[in-house]
Amino acid sequence: MAGSEMPMNIVHGTHAELILFLVLNMWPSHFGLPILLAIVLFSKHVQRYPTFVNLLVVFMVVGFSSSLLVYAGKASGPEPSRALCLTQASLLYGMPGMASVAVLTLVYQMLITIRAAVYKHTYRENEHAVRLWMMIIAPYAVWILFIIATVLVGIEDPANVSRDRRFFYCSVKSNPLTDTLTMFAAVVLFATFVLEVWTIVLFCKRGNSGMFTTLELDLPLRILAFGIYILVAFSLSLLSMKAPESPIPDLIIAFGTRFPSKACTGTRL
Repeated sequence: MAGSEMPMNIVHGTHAELILFLVLNMWPSHFGLPILLAIVLFSKHVQRYPTFVNLLVVFMVVGFSSSLLVYAGKASGPEPSRALCLTQASLLYGMPGMASVAVLTLVYQMLITIRAAVYKHTYRENEHAVRLWMMIIAPYAVWILFIIATVLVGIEDPANVSRDRRFFYCSVKSNPLTDTLTMFAAVVLFATFVLEVWTIVLFCKRGNSGMFTTLELDLPLRILAFGIYILVAFSLSLLSMKAPESPIPDLIIAFGTRFPSKACTGTRL
């Protein structure tokens, strides 16, 4: 029976929550982030950190992928085709790894920049081209890796690919796959948290020696904002395990696509 093959619905959402989820994804990714990206790229008064630009692009990709069913007119109503559903699921299952690595590279760039200032070293990006390109490429390499893994799992058992299970978007029912995605993102987020603590310690060391200007006081606050973002991500992981039927984690994650750019805007990024 077709009904018995359908994966069980584990997220119970309403139409209003679906609209909210789509708005939170589409508004920043289709309008807000492109405008911010244009300002960063074309303004003569903004220092362009490649990892920050990369983070903006990553969260735009997240929004576009989350909106794929809207483009196809399948955000609600009958189930989309298996091919369309697996396409969106594959794109989205690569997002936790890609986004976490993108945040990690940005925090790492903050760290090495502040570390150079603390120890009075001259830091020039063009002297570290290989490292810079590795930081830019790494998120997309992780994304592609998890996309391929999701496609292979979905092809092996198409009956486990559906929109009904997660309500807001298509998913693949596979505990080993989702556990791997979650563990990878959690490890990267923990590494990011460690780098943030290190960065804050260095900045405090610099502050105690009276080396920063008033303008630079804004930077540690932005770094702490990233810390809040990471703690929210950890909390969402716990909430997803304790209350998988709740739509709240997906809605907060959708809101989170707006947060990193707002956390960084206003600095000299």
